[in-house]
Amino acid sequence: MKEDICTQLLIDGYVQSFVDLFYLTHRNDPASSDFTMLELPEMEFLRDQLVAAEHCKRRGEIPDVMAAYDSLATYCSEKQDTKTMIFFYEKCLEIARLVKDQISEMRVLSQIGGGYHSAGDLEQARQYLELYVAIAKVVYEHEDDEELRGEAYSQLGKVYVDLALRHEQAKHFLEAIELYKLHLNCAVKSHNSEAEAHAQFKIGTCYNALNEPANALLFLETNLAAARQSGDAEGEGNACAALATAHEKLGNQQLSIEFLNHYVTIATRAENVVNQADACARLGQIYTASQNFHRAREMHEKNYELVQAVAARTGDRLAQNISRVSVGAARANDKLGTLLNLVKEDFHGLLAWKNTRAVPTAE
Repeated sequence: MKEDICTQLLIDGYVQSFVDLFYLTHRNDPASSDFTMLELPEMEFLRDQLVAAEHCKRRGEIPDVMAAYDSLATYCSEKQDTKTMIFFYEKCLEIARLVKDQISEMRVLSQIGGGYHSAGDLEQARQYLELYVAIAKVVYEHEDDEELRGEAYSQLGKVYVDLALRHEQAKHFLEAIELYKLHLNCAVKSHNSEAEAHAQFKIGTCYNALNEPANALLFLETNLAAARQSGDAEGEGNACAALATAHEKLGNQQLSIEFLNHYVTIATRAENVVNQADACARLGQIYTASQNFHRAREMHEKNYELVQAVAARTGDRLAQNISRVSVGAARANDKLGTLLNLVKEDFHGLLAWKNTRAVPTAE
């Protein structure tokens, strides 16, 4: 029966409809295998829409051609066949441009861009969605259209952030920063404060990774203020941690310590043991660099205590071993002054320490 449907298309003279239907029902595409198992009603629906498109095209009834292709694209979307959905929406796009229907053109550009985005083809998604935004800026120019403009910017911003993340993961930080800035612009235009905060944070951390902490400060300070204003404790903690990194790179040791202490406080309040451990380890490193060995020891011991709890839950032995080594080094540094004093001033006390591992008390 299905073969008869295809054959009848040829008999009736609908060659293009036959080609498209045969392709849909016979292709060897694992991602679109549902089309090889179509029920008769579905076959008839596809046939009717393809025939309608071809017939209306011959008669010059352009809007009806577009409606038929739109129905086919929607059907493919419901079948999760992104590739074919895009194919039919491309046909819709040609028609929308031909009749200069910018509203339809924007809608179709949004659908194609979304299709490429879901398929992971971010560059293609970017291309179509940038066109969508360019038209939206003209068509939706009035203040009353702000929400409609925002929808276009919001969709494009999601592509920018995914592209930026790819570059960031590949350590292409300059490219990532440019894309995060585009994401930030989209967030501002769409009035998405959460996306704004995310973009500011990511720009700041990328500048830190490039060892350009002065450039990071503006974005991270804005991010911190926004997090505090919105009551976002997690965002505030992350901003404090990143600001601590920036100030440490700039040599502002005391400011770095202050931000890390804020980081610890927020993590403790949220019962976030992982962040507490991270903050304590970083404080230990800063105190070691400033030769405040007693505080460094306290921080590393606190870190080891916290890492033990994390390791018991996650089984992360590497972090546990690193923390153990850091504690040992911190304790050694803390006792270094006493050891040197024994070597220089109290040889008998040094021998006693060697035998008992107890530091002699002054009489």
